[in-house]
Amino acid sequence: MQTSKLIFILLLCSAIFTSCKNEFESEPELGAWKQVASMNDIGNGDTTYRKTESDKTLLFTAYGTVISNQKVCIGNNYKEDTVATWNPGEHTFTVDDCVASYSLDEEKQLLTVSYQCADACGEQFERAE
Repeated sequence: MQTSKLIFILLLCSAIFTSCKNEFESEPELGAWKQVASMNDIGNGDTTYRKTESDKTLLFTAYGTVISNQKVCIGNNYKEDTVATWNPGEHTFTVDDCVASYSLDEEKQLLTVSYQCADACGEQFERAE
């Protein structure tokens, strides 16, 4: 009897995870991205992205999350978290009240992320290999 309950629970979990996964599989953002540039206006109006030597990565998962090896959401409402909830329909990912929006240039494979900052700030990522 216990074995059949365990099998049922495992099958149910598998079905739930598979249905969640399928929702995100067709999104072009899916996969790993490595930071290549950053922009942080310190109040002088200079809003140019500059190449950076960073090891920050973002991983857009098929389970509706964005995982980073550093803080996933920076800016005025930054959080220490490294995992955010991904909303591909709105081109955002969030941790509590920290919301990051992004755009993807599919031709260049360049992901530009904008954060909530008093002055302009953002990061650019290229698809990781």
